[in-house]
Amino acid sequence: MTTFFLTFLSVALAMLAGREALRVARISAAGAGGGALLGVIVVCAIGACAAAAALALTFADLLTAQQKGWFVAAALVLAAAEVMFLDAPDAPSEPTHSLGAIGIVLFAGIVADASGLLVLSLSVASGSPVMAGAGGALGVLGVLSFAAFAGEDWEKLPRHVLRPVVAALLVAGAVLIGFFAPEAAL
Repeated sequence: MTTFFLTFLSVALAMLAGREALRVARISAAGAGGGALLGVIVVCAIGACAAAAALALTFADLLTAQQKGWFVAAALVLAAAEVMFLDAPDAPSEPTHSLGAIGIVLFAGIVADASGLLVLSLSVASGSPVMAGAGGALGVLGVLSFAAFAGEDWEKLPRHVLRPVVAALLVAGAVLIGFFAPEAAL
């Protein structure tokens, strides 16, 4: 259960201050909201986190316990850097209403951003990819659903304050894991 909670918390924090939530809010504000967008979010959240957790199975046995701890610490630092320095692109001037295109962009964004890396690293470190994948999917699903419901109101979120705070929390987690518990099981 610790793996589930840690993955949920780290992914939700990274997603809250990250780019994908803002992208979903902008898509929703452009008129692609509703049940269909929520369906795409559910499929992408579960699929992307399951893919990241499944990828962890391929090389989890290749790392020692200490290397797994450092892998998680590195993932947290990279997630912090992404949250802090990479911002969402401007709102599209002609947003698509194609659920297939939205799904492809959203799936790729979840797999390739901080949340996918966090699910992957925590799956490797814990040896429990199902729990890590489920926690990550729930974190992604929760934040992106709120962003879809908020629509243009998501832009009012104080991201200029939220981004450095979340980045600092992720770095603090990396320091704790990397230096104080490199051989502890997650």
